[in-house]
Amino acid sequence: MDWSNIANNIYLWYNEFLEWYSEQPIYGQILALIGVFAVLAVIITLVYYLIKGIGYLIYYIIKGIYFLLKGIGFGFYKLCRGFYNLVSGKTKSKTQNESLLPPDEISKDQSLQPHSLIGAVQPNLMYCTECGNKFSEKMINNLKTNKITFCIHCGKRFELNEIPKHTILAY
Repeated sequence: MDWSNIANNIYLWYNEFLEWYSEQPIYGQILALIGVFAVLAVIITLVYYLIKGIGYLIYYIIKGIYFLLKGIGFGFYKLCRGFYNLVSGKTKSKTQNESLLPPDEISKDQSLQPHSLIGAVQPNLMYCTECGNKFSEKMINNLKTNKITFCIHCGKRFELNEIPKHTILAY
């Protein structure tokens, strides 16, 4: 490859462009500049979105493969666990959602008692589910004493229900 020949061709085309550009009237020169900038802007935008699209495509393909392999692995695990339980004669093992504490410890744990529910929740962390505003002190006191309150902003009713002793609260 002859670099001097390539440089001479570029110089020749550049000079041709400059001669053509200088022969144009002023409005033609301005329109030519606007056209060049518009074409450059379109090219840059297209390249940006093309690269972004390729990046998203690669990301979601990898994410899909991950979830596919995770599902296959989890299914294989459940199949092996079920086969093990079948062969060993064991009953189905408890899942994490069924019980976090043994039944005798549930009654011992005072934080799970119904009367201590409001005391366990900090007042500055209680918000209305309808409008999203923070509960006022008066609303919290109403909830403690009457077991019912209304949001002062939107009027939604809140009621404190009794919790059975063997219900587990997930934190």
